[in-house]
Amino acid sequence: MNMLNFPLLCDYNREVVKAYGVFHEDFAGLRGYTAAKRAIFVLDREGIIRYMWVSENPGVEPNYKEIEAELAKLD
Repeated sequence: MNMLNFPLLCDYNREVVKAYGVFHEDFAGLRGYTAAKRAIFVLDREGIIRYMWVSENPGVEPNYKEIEAELAKLD
């Protein structure tokens, strides 16, 4: 069984995506439906954002090598 070694966040009420400004209003033409944008945040141990990537297009994926490089800077 594989286990994650980090916590996950459930943002059911969309409070976090709204606080970070990474959300689509009326997503896919559905009035009142708020959806998270595809986004990556890398935080250091003090909780400071050291890297951020946000896409307006949910079909676009981030550059994973770039993210790995940013994570390596934190070690």
